Amino acid sequence: MKDLNLYLIRHGQTEWNIKDQMQGSQNSPLTENGILGAKITGKHLKNTPFIQAYSSPQQRAMETRDYIINENDNVIPTFELEGLREMDFGLWEGRHVPSLKKEFPEFNTYLTEPEKFDASINQGENYLDVLSRMKNALNEIVKNAPQDKGNILVVSHGTVLRILLCVLNGGDWRQHRDENYFPRMLNTSISVVNYKQNNDQQDGEYSVKFYNNVDHLDD
Repeated sequence: MKDLNLYLIRHGQTEWNIKDQMQGSQNSPLTENGILGAKITGKHLKNTPFIQAYSSPQQRAMETRDYIINENDNVIPTFELEGLREMDFGLWEGRHVPSLKKEFPEFNTYLTEPEKFDASINQGENYLDVLSRMKNALNEIVKNAPQDKGNILVVSHGTVLRILLCVLNGGDWRQHRDENYFPRMLNTSISVVNYKQNNDQQDGEYSVKFYNNVDHLDD
């Protein structure tokens, strides 16, 4: 039987996060607070025996992953996985969010009505494409786990983690951007998803133990 705990963590705060700029396929550096948050998260998880550590291939995620595992008491193999990348915002990359709200009516659709958003307007990604590749990424991680039981660290990004966790928690993806329905993922927040697969099952099941926890950052 497979019984794996996936620790899904959003990367640390970046320069574009605090400047309210769209950050998807492009990158900006971690801030001092972002590095500190990653290190604090690592200290909080230092006794967790991770068997692997994944991140997207984007710099902010890889650095956050490495800051976390450098605090750990174990030697942890690291990997990058394309499917864990942040949503591609196309022509909106790096743009200031308030200016996008004024310039593109479709941007407000992106924010409030995910099912009506058409990414052809910005030459980026649609939400369902993001959800599909994130699900595939998790399936690849559990499939390639070196043992049937254990903990795996996964560092990814706010937009993609939000829609994934909402759906894994039994929620409606069309409402995942409603703050009252499913809150936005905070930098270096911890969410834990359990994967169980009995020997007689072709496919296992994911269950969300908790999400978006930042209690460790107050310590």
